[in-house]
Amino acid sequence: MTKQRHITPILTHTISLCLLALFFVACQKELKMDGIDEPDHNIVINFRPVVQFDNQPMYFDTVTYKNEFNESFKVSAFKFYIHGIELMNTDSNKIYRAGDQDYYLIDFADSNSTTIKLNVLPYKYNRIAFTMGVDSVLNVSGAQDGVLDPAQGMFWEWNTGYIMAKLEGTSPASTAPANTFKYHIGGFRQSESVIKKIILLFPMNNDIDMKSKGKTDLTISADVYDWFSNPHDIRISANAGVMMPGALAQQIADNYSKMFTVVEVTNN
Repeated sequence: MTKQRHITPILTHTISLCLLALFFVACQKELKMDGIDEPDHNIVINFRPVVQFDNQPMYFDTVTYKNEFNESFKVSAFKFYIHGIELMNTDSNKIYRAGDQDYYLIDFADSNSTTIKLNVLPYKYNRIAFTMGVDSVLNVSGAQDGVLDPAQGMFWEWNTGYIMAKLEGTSPASTAPANTFKYHIGGFRQSESVIKKIILLFPMNNDIDMKSKGKTDLTISADVYDWFSNPHDIRISANAGVMMPGALAQQIADNYSKMFTVVEVTNN
């Protein structure tokens, strides 16, 4: 009996190891079948500013536009932060996080900032997602560098944090000096957060087969017109300046979170 009690744990341990090995091999096959190898598909994301229609480009200072309330305006600054870019397939619930920790400042006055180049895992995707704004931790972590450097003009101070998005211009409807309007939208605390997760369909809700060693160009429009309406009415005549977190900043963020559209995809 003593000998039998000694052998049984050994046999049990051996069987467990064998089962674990078989499970590991099975998982390896499943991962390989899913095409999870290496992120060798190149994707180029181009952001393009428009006004009201995706085929109407936005120009700084020289062209007059009108918002939904027939208020004329010109744009002198238009920029915002994004991070956490993801490629998604909602049919298979697959998500690939590309440059998960990387932040980008899209500044339409700087053409070098409006193009993002990434590598992603080959797969069929039908959506792209990103977060608009700067996470709460970085808002209270002191001065950052790169695109998060306060020198970029997108930071208030330690207790109010980053400006997530900025729109500036002039309008005859503005009662501010020199008829300016300035929307500096920020707020990271839960009660005043303007951080937005953006999920965009590809055109015609199509799957894009991003093959190994291939390349995809995405063009995403950002429509200034949407800052002023849907779901909230923001009239320049009533609100020529927003320079701090709060309810009005949250309303404008609700509006501009709908300004993005994937207008073109070229896949090779």
